[in-house]
Formats: sequence, structure tokens, C-alpha cells
Amino acid sequence: MTEPKDDPFARVAEAAAEAAPSRPAASKAAGPIPGDHISPAPSDAPALPNEWRGLGAPEAAWEYLDASGRTLRWTLRFRKADGEKDIRPVTLWRNKPGKPPCWRIAGEPGVRPLYGLDRLAARPAAPVLLVEGEKTADAAGKRFPDFVAVTWPGGSNAAGKADFSALAGRHVVVWPDADEPGRKAAQAAARAAVAAGAISTGIVRLPAFLPQGWDLADDWPPAFSASDAAVLVAEARESAAPAGVDWPMSIRMDPKLGLFYDEPKDSGTVPHWLSAPFEVLGEARAPDGSGWSIVVRFRDHDQRERTIPIARASLASGGAEARSTLADAGLVFETARGKMDRLSSALMRVKSPRRITLVSATGWCGVRFVLPARTIGPAGGEPVLYTGEAPSLNYGQAGEFEAWRREVASFGEGNALLCFAISAALAAPMLRVLGGEGGGFHFRGHSSSGKSTLLIAAGSVWGGSHGEHGFGHTWRTTANALESLALAHNDTLLCLDEFAQIDPAEAGVAAYALANGQGKARLKADGNLRKRAEWLLLFLSSGELSLADHMASSPKGGRPAAGQELRLVDVPADAGSGMGIWQSLHEASGPAQLSEAVKKGARSHYGHAGPAFLERLTAAREEATVQAREIASAFLETGAHEGDSGQARRVGRRFAQVAAAGELAIAWGIVPWSPGAAAMSAMELYRRWAEAFGRDAPREEREVLRRLRDVIQSERSAFAPVGDDDMGDEATPSEGGRDGEARQMKTYGFRHVRGAEVRYLFHDAGWQYVFRGFDLSDAARIVANAGYLETDGDKKRLKKSVKIRGERQRLYCVKNSILDASLGD
Repeated sequence: MTEPKDDPFARVAEAAAEAAPSRPAASKAAGPIPGDHISPAPSDAPALPNEWRGLGAPEAAWEYLDASGRTLRWTLRFRKADGEKDIRPVTLWRNKPGKPPCWRIAGEPGVRPLYGLDRLAARPAAPVLLVEGEKTADAAGKRFPDFVAVTWPGGSNAAGKADFSALAGRHVVVWPDADEPGRKAAQAAARAAVAAGAISTGIVRLPAFLPQGWDLADDWPPAFSASDAAVLVAEARESAAPAGVDWPMSIRMDPKLGLFYDEPKDSGTVPHWLSAPFEVLGEARAPDGSGWSIVVRFRDHDQRERTIPIARASLASGGAEARSTLADAGLVFETARGKMDRLSSALMRVKSPRRITLVSATGWCGVRFVLPARTIGPAGGEPVLYTGEAPSLNYGQAGEFEAWRREVASFGEGNALLCFAISAALAAPMLRVLGGEGGGFHFRGHSSSGKSTLLIAAGSVWGGSHGEHGFGHTWRTTANALESLALAHNDTLLCLDEFAQIDPAEAGVAAYALANGQGKARLKADGNLRKRAEWLLLFLSSGELSLADHMASSPKGGRPAAGQELRLVDVPADAGSGMGIWQSLHEASGPAQLSEAVKKGARSHYGHAGPAFLERLTAAREEATVQAREIASAFLETGAHEGDSGQARRVGRRFAQVAAAGELAIAWGIVPWSPGAAAMSAMELYRRWAEAFGRDAPREEREVLRRLRDVIQSERSAFAPVGDDDMGDEATPSEGGRDGEARQMKTYGFRHVRGAEVRYLFHDAGWQYVFRGFDLSDAARIVANAGYLETDGDKKRLKKSVKIRGERQRLYCVKNSILDASLGD
């Protein structure tokens, strides 16, 4: 591949296009499908066509709806010329950016949804009847109204391709078709339901005399009636049992009345009511095996479903803490002392073979990704329960995905800062996949430049609210709260607005902590070390001052270490077009109007892009990783300059990961940008940063040289002037070569003038004052390596031996040429 001379970004765009993931293959068709898959369908989606080329009109159609009633896909049944059925999936696609979507006969990428998700959401406590085929599911729902009847798409061989996660926490009965493929499909579906977290799963045992292939959509055959079918379903439910929950002796759960203790008496047993009914979903623990808990589910008096993990540690000392948690969630139980103890004892000793993974933070859990409201990834494996403080965060969804693409993301085309901010939001889950490090980008600009718009738009990838900051938070927080925020946004994005609200003395430490991903070390009450909080995230910040300027504004003064500036990269919120963050107004009347439009869109439509990106990433993680690395490699190759310092390359890798995530999002239809747009936006901002930061030497070296130069320029009178007469063995005291300027009490050393040549001779105290906060020997070595320090020729000794007015001294001898140095100011 060669890079056209007239397009410096062509190498990245070309690599992005080559590495773009292939589109999902159409059902019953060879080759890739061009365009972007859209699900759920937006409100302005076109109606389903009445006629299909080569197939005619369908004789039946089944609409797949999500829990909110939005269309996910269709299944159509056509009739062939020979009378055979022809079942086809239909999904919504966009052929080209900016063009209206259309329905196609094609399957969706990744896992397939269940038919009946809307019914499941409407009846969360009802048992589930899992059957094969949409027609059968409709008929089964009518024949067994106490159940929610659902199915998977694709028929008997496709159970493994469906997402059964909606069956987590449900009691499931599987009714097979009366043939061998039907029995195998029922077994596969039952296994998938168990893996997805179903509380119990039973398979109906059909009598052998049923007609071959018979299912619940067919008429009742001779000698088999609705009452016979009801008996079989009841037997299947009975044989399934509640996942093997084993209560201690004399403890029993009545599903309608609650938990009882049966006290043994000579005449039998006396039942004592302990609590309202609840389900034991399983025994749970953290991924590292700690924090064992019992997970229970029940409904409060307002019929809200509550799922609560009860830590066994809270039961070990009487159970008061556990009972308080249950009472706060709405469970009613007996408060008599002995009966409360019985309840605590029962919860401590109950057993369940079902295991649940507890996670207190968002992020990767194996090959799945945990968000507060859902877990995204391959079906199977243990159910995952998020135990973090979701209500205090802003994860969630509102509005429509397609509206977000249109009213928020589309404005990233031609606007590098917005394109980059949204790409950065999507890059956060890629850090762990690519082995990247955490860090942040600080959008710095004057008031009303649009920098907060960037944070609101980026945050809308993951969630939002109707408040001022949307998904984000402000820097006005304590160190402990900042750690909690970071942990709660692990593997996702953290947005922090109003940088001026953090104490200048704490700003650098906060940047370090967020990027390094580790909280403070703290002790337990017994003196042992607590486990540190750990996270990996990208964070976006905004403010009117840079990190360096904000730290310098502290009453004590201060300067950021280079490592701090590398962790919080300064990105000017100025596109250079006189319109703040904007380069293209997209027909808006002005920059303020465009900013308001984007913020309005982000506050109305949010929380769709991040989960959609994760669905594609988890469905093909290995392929996506290879593609992202190819794009990042091309970015680094294009953006590299000969002589780049390690610091420039380090920050370049972070920009490259943002570019890679943005390009994957383009290829997957998450954002409606042209291929290469994300990479070119990231490259533009990276080059701007590198030019300002300096790329040919480490920041510390430039800071040493800059500080030395600035002291010489600004405090010339702090050097006692000496001439040639003052130098050497025969020197006699003179007027000190005064040249008329005022002298000050503080001195750094001497200024030696020899004709046109000037040298600045620093004594130890002066050198130490200039480089307070630096290693003095390292500072001298940096100045010497840069060619601005005279020595005696001994590489180990960086001071020069000189005689001034008969007194020999060892001084740092700085050349006047440092005043002409270009140090990336």
C-alpha cells in the first residue's frame, strides 16, 4: 500500500477500510450483505412490503418485539410452487449512510432474539412454555394461558444460535415436537435455558402414539385432549423442581404462603410462619470466590420485583444486617426473636446447586460484559448479578437508537472533536481487549466553546439523564467518591465536567489515580490490608484551564509531572474555525444552535450505542481484536515522526485505540460516518497535541531546558556581572562589570561577558533554586546532553572549574545559546 502525497490520512483510512469487519451473511444466501443492520426498528421505519421478489406475498408473518414493544425482526412463511413451506427471516438494514432503511430477507448478525420477549416482560412472574416455531408459540399461549409461550427463530437446528438470557430467573417447561429432531431441539433449548439462568427447566414427556411431527398448533389427536396435555405439563413442572433448592430440616417454603418452620410435637408438627414467600435463585460469589451469598427474589406490596443477594457474612453474627436489608427491600417476616433467628439460620443453611457470579462493577466478566441492567455476550455460563449502586449512576436507555444516530452522532461527520469524543466513548471496552492502559482526554476551552457538549454527546453512548451533565458527573467530589465513580465505570466511560471544581493541589493526584486504575491502600479494623479497588477506563474531562495551569493556580503553586500530563492529555476545544468545537455546522444557523441541538438529542436518545457496540464485539471478539490492531497499527505508522520520544508514542497508542474503536463502530453501523472519519479525526487531534507537547524529547527534558531558559530571560539582574578582568589568577576586585541595571538581593551566580559571548555561571544554591522539585544531577545532565553546558571535558563532572576574582569555584556554566532554543512553547 502506498500513501498518496496529497492525503496524509489516506494510509489510515485505507487500513480501516481493509480491516473493516465483513457483514453478516444472508439467510440461504452466499456472500456478505452490504449495509448496516438496524435493531430495534425506529419509529419511522418503513412498513413491511406486501410482495417479495421471487417469493410473492407471504401467507403468514410473525413480528418479534423486544421488552419495550419495538420490532426486532420478522419471520415470514411463503408457499412454494410445489406446496412446500418456505420460512424466511426478515431484518432491517441501511444500504448507505443517510439513506432510508429497508427490510431484507436476511438474518441478523450475532445471536438471535426469542419470539415473545414482549410477553415475558408483561408477565414477569408467569412460568414459561418453550416450544418450537412461532405458529406453535401463538397456539400454545392460547391453550396454556397461565404460561408465557415463547420460541426461538430458525427451527430445530437453531436453538444454539438464540439468546435465551430473557429466561433467567424463570420457571421453564419445554414442549417438544413429536419427532426425533423435535426431541433433540427441546433438549438443546432446555440446556440453553439452564445456562441462561432459568430457575427450573423440565421437558414434557410425550406419549409414543402421537402423530409424527405433531405440535401444539395442530388439532388434538384421538385419545389425547387438552386435559391430558395439562397433566403432562404439570408433571414436567413437578419433575423440574426449583433447581434443587434444599432447605434445612423442618424448614419448608410454600410458594403462596411463605417460609415455615414445622416444630416437631408428639402429636405431629406445628407450623410457624417465618416470612412471606420468596425464591432462592442460587448461591452466589464474586469471581475470585469471595463474598458468598444467597440470592433471593420476591415481590413487595407494590408488586415490584426485587432480587437481593444476602451475604452469608451478614448472617454469621445473628443476621440483623441481613434482615434489615430484606425489610428495606420490602420482604415481610415475623419479628419475634426466636422466629427471626430461625429465618437467619434457614438462609445461612439453605443449599442450591445453581451458581451465580456477583460483580460490583461494570465491565468484562470473562467473555461477557456486565452493565447494571444487562449482561452482554455469548449465551451459556453462570448468570451474572450486578450488585453496584446502579441508581446513583446514569446507565440506562431512552429514546431510539436510530434517532441518536441522526440527532447526535451524524454531526460528528466533518467535526473532528465530536467524532473523537464519541469514538473515545466506544473505545473504553476495547482497552482490556487490546491490552491498553487507562487514561483521559481533557477538552480545554473558554466558556461556551462547546466543550461540555462533547462530554454530553460522548456520555449518551452509555446512558444519560435529563440533567445538565447527562451521563457524566463533575470534578466536585471527594477522593473516596472519585474512586467509587471510577469503579462504577470500569471498562466504560467516565465523564467529568467543570475541572475548576477540583482542588488544584489534588488535580494531578486525581489524574494519576483515574488512569492508573487503583484506589488507595486502606486497612481493615483488624489491621490487615483491604483489597484495593481496581478499574480500567477512559475518562473525558472539560474545563477552562489545562492541568498545568490549574495546578499552578494553587496558593502553594505547583507543576504537573510529565506522567500526569500523559495520563490526562490536553485537547484544545477549538477546531480553529472560529466556531468553538465546530468545523461544519451541518445547516445549523450557528455554533451555539448546533451545540444546543446535539445536547437536546443526547438528552432525549441515549444508552443504545454502547450496548450495540458490545453486542458486535462480544459476538466476534477475536476477529474484532485483530481488526482493531490493524487499524491502530496503521494509525501509528501514519502518525509517527522520526525521533518521536517514548512519551509521544505512548500517547499516540491511546489515540490509535480511539481511532480503531471509531472505525469498528463505522463498519458495524453504530455511527453514520464515512469510513476513515474516526481515524482522521483522531489523527488531527493527535498531531495537534504532539506539536504543543513536543514529540522529539521527553517532556521532563524540555521542562528542564525551558525553566533554565526562562530564568535567564526573566531574572537577568540576579546574575552578578563579571568581565575578563575578574577571571583568572591575576584578577583584582573591580566594580563587578556593572552595566547599569539594578541589582537584586537574590543571585543565581555570575554572568560572564567576553565580547559578544555570554556565559551564565550558576552556583549550587542558584542551580538548586531553579530546579526545585527536580533531580539536580539529572537536570545538569539534560542541559549538558542538549549542548548548552560547558564542562572541563570530564563526562562524570558537569561543573566547570573557574576562578573569579582569585577564588576558584566549581560552577554550572550555561551557554547563552540556550536563549535561542526552540522548546515547543
